[in-house]
Amino acid sequence: MFKEPSPRDAQRLVDEQVHKWEQGEKKRSGEEAPGPWPLITVSREFGALGTATGERAAQKLGFSFWDQEIVHTIAEQTGIQEALLASLDEQTRTRIEDFIGESVFGAGTTAAKYVRQVIRVVRTLERHGGAVVIGRGAQFILAPEAALRVRVVRPFTQRVASYAEREGLSEREAERELARVERERQTFIRRHYDREVGDSSHYDIMVNTESIGPDQAADVLVAAYRCKFGRLPEGAG
Repeated sequence: MFKEPSPRDAQRLVDEQVHKWEQGEKKRSGEEAPGPWPLITVSREFGALGTATGERAAQKLGFSFWDQEIVHTIAEQTGIQEALLASLDEQTRTRIEDFIGESVFGAGTTAAKYVRQVIRVVRTLERHGGAVVIGRGAQFILAPEAALRVRVVRPFTQRVASYAEREGLSEREAERELARVERERQTFIRRHYDREVGDSSHYDIMVNTESIGPDQAADVLVAAYRCKFGRLPEGAG
């Protein structure tokens, strides 16, 4: 059964501790502390190395990294089984499937309710600052000024070849799987955010990993972050 987090759950305690730390820093410095570091949201084509790029960028900036960690956090906060949440994660669910999910697993297991929990997590990360968030439509949750919005792309043929080699599939099988995942992600975004995930106007920067690897692509993200926000964490790079 779905259950709302209690008023003093682990997340609330973290929020309170962060607030106390920030207040203490202000008193010690004698001046107003800067706000939290804006986030980086990474939307990615399946097989474009977007997750690896985002993780490298997080390491270079000293930011926290959120991909499957979002699913873990929602599972902890709601008590919903993680395997069930994974079935909702960036995937298409029909109303019939949602109804079956509620009938079998209890209220709170629909994709729409899952997305509301995703929004809750992303908003919490925004308050804390300094995080890289992979997928889940995070670029549509945050205001444009609150994040560097990134889209990572790669030619379809390269993505097919890499996926086929990694998974031991034929090219035709890999093509079908890539097309299926892309279709699921596009439908997920349309259904819950009423946006087109591939529309370049939703992003500050698009990175093509055809000729550069995740580490170089992450350098591009760090440079774009500095250009947009005018600052970087100490020691970043």
